[in-house]
Amino acid sequence: MPVWLQVISVILGIIGTLFGIFGISAYVSERMKHKATKRNKEEDEIAELKHQKHLEELRAVIREENKGIKDDIATIKDNLALNTKGTVTILRNDMKKSLDYCKHQGYVTRSDKINWNELYNTYAELGGNHFKEFVNGWKEELEAIPVKEREEIKKSKKKLNEDK
Repeated sequence: MPVWLQVISVILGIIGTLFGIFGISAYVSERMKHKATKRNKEEDEIAELKHQKHLEELRAVIREENKGIKDDIATIKDNLALNTKGTVTILRNDMKKSLDYCKHQGYVTRSDKINWNELYNTYAELGGNHFKEFVNGWKEELEAIPVKEREEIKKSKKKLNEDK
């Protein structure tokens, strides 16, 4: 075999070997990257699952701890509703008594009217409208009672005392 053919075959062999080495090296490198990416993804998924499990455990503990608070809040709401209902009843009773008193004396002062209207507004704001037809009628009755100022009342009382 001629020397030049041997040199060419050696050169081609070296080139083939180099391409083989680079090719295998690139393949192994890409394979390692793929495996590392896959492993990282699996580790991330496991970490996320652990995190979710930990959060659920914390939520369960918080729910258990809050159970008593929720019961207390429900009791407070029930008591508040009863308190509001009682307050509405007391306000309605006070409005009726005040109206009856003013009707009995035959007049109403401005301060009586202001007080009665404040009771009425508070009554309405608290939801006291289930006796609306009566309470609104009471309001109309109060408006129809003549208004006397304090000076007029004092003069009337003085005159009554003088007449005796």
